[in-house]
Parts: sequence; C-alpha cells; structure tokens
Amino acid sequence: MAINMHVPPLTSLLGRLRLRQLSLAVAVEELGSLRKAADRIGISQPAATKMLAELEAALGLPLFERGRRGMVPTIYGRALNRHAHLVISDVGALRDELAGLASGAAGRLAVGMITAAAAGPLSIAIAQLKQRRPRLDITITVETSDVLIPMLEQGRLDVVIGRPVQTDHGQDIVFTPIGPERLSIVCGAQNPLRTRPDLSLRDLAEAAWILQPRSSPLRQVVEASFREVGMETPANVVETASILTAATLLQHSGMIAVVPHSVALHYVSSGMMAILPVMLTRQLDPYGALTRKTRAAMPALSELMALIPCEPDP
Repeated sequence: MAINMHVPPLTSLLGRLRLRQLSLAVAVEELGSLRKAADRIGISQPAATKMLAELEAALGLPLFERGRRGMVPTIYGRALNRHAHLVISDVGALRDELAGLASGAAGRLAVGMITAAAAGPLSIAIAQLKQRRPRLDITITVETSDVLIPMLEQGRLDVVIGRPVQTDHGQDIVFTPIGPERLSIVCGAQNPLRTRPDLSLRDLAEAAWILQPRSSPLRQVVEASFREVGMETPANVVETASILTAATLLQHSGMIAVVPHSVALHYVSSGMMAILPVMLTRQLDPYGALTRKTRAAMPALSELMALIPCEPDP
C-alpha cells in the first residue's frame, strides 16, 4: 500500500487502529523479524505483512525498513512503539482491575523502588497498605533509577520510588519529592579497617570496591566525589546493583562498598557490616515518587503515597 506521509486526524485513527496491529509493531521491533512477530501474536506471515501495511497506511508513515539484521523501526516506528507499550500496558491494567473486581479482589499495583526505599519507609507503607487492602495484588521491583524509569515509561510500573534520570521522554513523568538519602562507606563486620578512626578517602584508593553500575545515580556521585579530591575512580571494582550480593562479598573479603545509609544501618544492626568514618564529598539528590501524567491516579497508589512519610534532612 502507498504511504501518503500525512498523519490523519484523531477521529480517523480511532476508527482504523487496532490493538493487534500495535502488538505486531512491538513484536517486530523486539524480534527484528516479521515471521517471528507473526508467530508471537498467532497469525500467519502473509496476514502479518498485510496487517503491517494497513497500519502504515492508516498512519500515513513508514514504520519499518529492512536492514542487515532484519526489520528496523524508523523514527516513526520507534515513536509508535513507545506509545504502543503504554496502550498495551494500560489495557493489561484494565483487564487486571476488571478481573479483580469480578473475583472480589482489589486490583493490582506495580511498584519500582531503589534500594534505600526498599530498606526504609516504603516497605513499611506497603505493609500497611496490604493490611488495609488484603486482596490488592502488589508487585515490587528493586533496581536502580536508570533501570526503573524506562519501565515506568513503558507502563510496566505504576510508580517508581527513586530519583529522576535523563531520558528522551521525561516530559511524561511527574516527580514528587519524599526525602533525602545519605550514603555510607561500609565494610564487613570483621574488616580491620573498621577500627581505624583516621581514615580518609585516599586511604581507601587501593582497596577493592563494590559499586553500582556506571549508569546509576549512586555510581555517578561516587565518581564525582573521587574527582573532587583529585583521585581516579578505583580500578579494583566489582559492579552490582544487588545489595544481597554486596553484603555477601563484604562478609567474605576485605572489600568496601557504598550503600544508602538506611541499608547500612540495617546490616550493622544484624552484625554483618560496619560503617567506616569516611564521608563522600557528594551526596545523592532527594528521592521521591515518579508517576506518569497520562495514567489516571489509581486509588491504591494514592493511598500508598499518603502512607509514605516525608523524611527530614539529616
């Protein structure tokens, strides 16, 4: 079908676009193959070819082109699929809410949180919410902000408790501050460094460090702190976003790590870590709740936010 390069009005799109077309477009981008995309959504390849041509004709724009590695989305295809993810996610949320109402449950809530929030007030707030709404289906994903926010933009999460990171589509995100997040440098509870009161960041330059991935806000703060005292980031590094992995490494080695202060206090109280008397020159920006403008406020989400206390500055 011919492409007219003219985007039709909304009323026309509402009459011509179908959810299965959007599912096909997403599958083609993810798999790079029209045949594999057709298999995923359960149609024949000729039917998929026709469906994709009808979608491009309805939009008046080319969505994919063939490259050396298969089907590659154009700039229009990438934009379509960004919104297609949201549409599919919202339909999934609609289905879950209706199913919950039909079964007597109370719907679902998908929460993403950074480690500090997981060890702090958010987990307490979720426990309180679960007491009030025992049939509410809550899923929790703990990751770094740079991983969670794309999931929020794709509609896979309803809220992220983290901090803003730069993305191409950040204009759809609303940030509501909750509180500050201090950082601590820690070691295993048996590490000899824990007894030295005169430590400085330079004294730790040759140590083996456990740091979050380079794209994470915490890692960027650590690297900036080293630069401010004229040091390079240590070369002897294990990268992980898993606090459980970090805690295990600290227990069985002489390594040191940078973790949120609330997490450090938790592991200190359990006898697994010690906080070293060394301060970073930089600290993280306050964290808060990130939500999408385009998704209507959910009662369960509003109730959760009301249960999270704002923390005073340390």
